[in-house]
Order: sequence, then C-alpha cells, then structure tokens
Amino acid sequence: MIEFYLSELRELCKGTLQGEDLIIKAVSTDSRNCRGALFVALRGERFDAHDFVKAAVANGAVAVAVSRDVGRVSVPVLLCQDTLRLLGFCGLCVRKKSLAKVVSLTGSCGKTTVKELTAGILSLCGNTVSTRGNFNNDVGVPLTLLEINKDTEYAVIEQGASHLQDIARTCEFVQSDVALINNAGSAHIEGFGSKKGVYLGKSEILQDVFKRGGVGIVPSDSEWIECWKSDFGGEYAQGRLLTFGTHEDDFVRLMSVKTGEEGISFVINADGKIFKTSLPLLGSHNAMNAAAACALALCAGAKHACLKQGLEKYQPMQGRLCVKHFGSFTLIDDAYNASFNAVLAAADVLSGCHGHKVMILGDMGELGTEAASLHIKAGEYAKGRTDELWCLGELTKQTCAAFGHGAKHFDSHEDLIKEACELALSDLHACFLVKGSHAMHMDLVNQALIKLGEKQ
Repeated sequence: MIEFYLSELRELCKGTLQGEDLIIKAVSTDSRNCRGALFVALRGERFDAHDFVKAAVANGAVAVAVSRDVGRVSVPVLLCQDTLRLLGFCGLCVRKKSLAKVVSLTGSCGKTTVKELTAGILSLCGNTVSTRGNFNNDVGVPLTLLEINKDTEYAVIEQGASHLQDIARTCEFVQSDVALINNAGSAHIEGFGSKKGVYLGKSEILQDVFKRGGVGIVPSDSEWIECWKSDFGGEYAQGRLLTFGTHEDDFVRLMSVKTGEEGISFVINADGKIFKTSLPLLGSHNAMNAAAACALALCAGAKHACLKQGLEKYQPMQGRLCVKHFGSFTLIDDAYNASFNAVLAAADVLSGCHGHKVMILGDMGELGTEAASLHIKAGEYAKGRTDELWCLGELTKQTCAAFGHGAKHFDSHEDLIKEACELALSDLHACFLVKGSHAMHMDLVNQALIKLGEKQ
C-alpha cells in the first residue's frame, strides 16, 4: 500500500481528527487483524464494528475511524459521517498517489472472467493488481485500491452494481483511465427498476471516465449500442468510445468462434493485428469475454504480443462453467450465480455436450417485476437444448411449465440430489449443468455429485 497521512484522509472525508497526525501504512476493517493499521469501523445490517474499537486498539491498531462517539481510546480518532465512504477515501488516497494505469469494468454478467483475462494480459506487461474474486462492492473496491503500491503499473478494478448510483459511488474512488461495460442485460432488475435502468446504471462508468478525458469501451452486439453512440456521441466521434464485438468496425473484433466440450477457439482482430487462440472455457459468450479483455488491456497500454499469451494463461474458476469428468457422468459447475443472460448462455453450452443432458436450475434472483416472464423465457429457451430440466425454487415452477415434457420440479435439495445421484450411476452417462442464484445454494448439488464422482 502507498502510505498517506491521516490528515489527508480527514480533508477528503471532511471529518474531525482527535489526536496527532500519523502516516498510515495499512488499513483494516477487521478488529482481530489490524496491527499497525488504521481500523475503519463499518456498520452493517447485522453488525456494528464500533462495538469492537477498543478490541482493535488492543490488537495493535495505530488509529481508528468512526462515525459515532466510542469513548476514550489511546490512539488518534478520525470522526466522520460515514465510515463506509471513508474507506473509499482511503482507496482514493492511494489512487491519487499512484502512477499505475487504472482500468475498470462492469456488466450484468461475465465481469469476473473479463477481469481475470485482462489481468492475465497486463501481468505480462508489468506489476498488476486486480480485484480478488468478485470483491466488487463498496467495501471490495476500496480494499483493492489499497493493494496498489509504488511498483504497481496496472490495476484492474471490477465494479458491481444492483441499483442506480452504485457504480457512480465507487467511481469516485477508482477514477479509472479506461472503463468497459461488458454487457447490460437482465440482471438486478429489481434494484434498477427496469432494463433501461440497467443500461443507465452501467453507463455511470462511462460518464465518470469521459469527464476525465478517458476511454470507454462497449459491446457492439448489445441491444443498447445505438443508445451509447447517441448518449455519448461526442466521445464516439472523438474515438474515445470504442467497441468490441463481431462487426468490421470494432476496435477488437471476434471472428470464427468454435465451441466444444473442452473449450473454445476463435480469431481476434485487435486493432488490425490478428491472432487465433484456444481457451479451456465453455461457451461462445466466453470468446466475447476474451475480446472484451483484449480491448481493455490494449487501451491500458498492453502490447499486441501479450494478448494471446495472456489469454492462454487463464484457468477456469470454480462455479463458472467448470467441467468435471467422472466415470459415469459429467458435471458442469456453473452454480456461482445466475442472471437471465447467463442462464441462456449455460443452456447453449449444455446443448453442445454429449450424453444425456440435464440442466439443474434454481431460481434467478433480483428480477423484480420481470421475474415471472424471464423464468418462463428461460424454460422456453432451454427446450430443445437439454433433454431434461430439473428445478428448485418457487419461480422455476413456471420455468418447468414452459419447458414441458422432461421438466421436473423438486421441493428440496435432498430430493433433487437423490435423483441426480441415481441418474449419475445409470448407464445413460448424464451430463449435468448446475446453475442458480447464489441464494439458492445450488453448490450443495455440485458438492454431492463431486463426492459421488470421486468415489468412482
């Protein structure tokens, strides 16, 4: 982490400093692990870290940041209105002192894959910091920025959102040089209010980067492409709004995509330089994710020669179309989460697999007034792409009805797991694809099938 003075933070958050000014060399939100650090007392729905300020001091915190009186402590206290925003300002203190090229990205799905692919490319070009996992919220974004040090040359920041202004809020601290929208689909509609709300929410990242003279990148194959070209017409005319996709005029163009059970192959035309590659990723949508990563990395300053090598470093992440072959069945673990567009992509992946295909689907979450219609559309789309559709959750009852013959609805994980294990041991050689919103705990199905498969 790049050091900063407590007084610099006080100025940004317009707070009050009680005690002496200090050089801050580390920041922590964990009272158990804060030796030598500034302890930031966050508040959540079920906890209030202000109750642990004295414990943090006892554990070695050199200063504390709070939003209410916590009594007398033996270290400097920075009192502010909002400690969550103050944590963001900690990240901003580091960001402002860094010489790193900072790129950011958002999207309805595929963000983490694009982030990992981009970081893989940029890591060949210099010291690179990137968001860990999908730690992309008001807490995760500042903590990622705090990992930047004086030697960092590139930072890849993933920004998530489920409501309007979520991205704008984290943009205040990220201040990226290049920003990319991977897609703007039917995810978090409950929070955004509508599909247009999703578009507006994702576009906050463009508004932020353009006001500082930076570069924005959007998908040309999106239904929103004409809106982006219109809403950001000046930047598009200036060449600061770039596109990736399957069109001839794209900055990065994706061509000749071939999919299989072991991965994908495709051709990339990256700003006039063409190369072919293969990746151990399933689904044509992941080829598009690779094109997005190439566009983002190029705009950050990556050399063309690093694109192919950087992409090919990628290893599939647990819970994201991760394939496991066992003696009598195959499991495709895609259980991490489920937006509508990701469910359609998963159905496409399964359709290209061998064996008796079974899609196991839990409810998709946060779809608001669109929940019923999108669950019905998911069932209609899966029809003809999988032999059977097994579902959990109240909303997927409509998915089963739309799928028709071959659909089964289960009342519990236990009942579904029992039938899945029986099918897995049959002579059909089943190919299961498991997906659902994080709240549906579809990983329980994966765990049971993996345990069964490892015994074979």
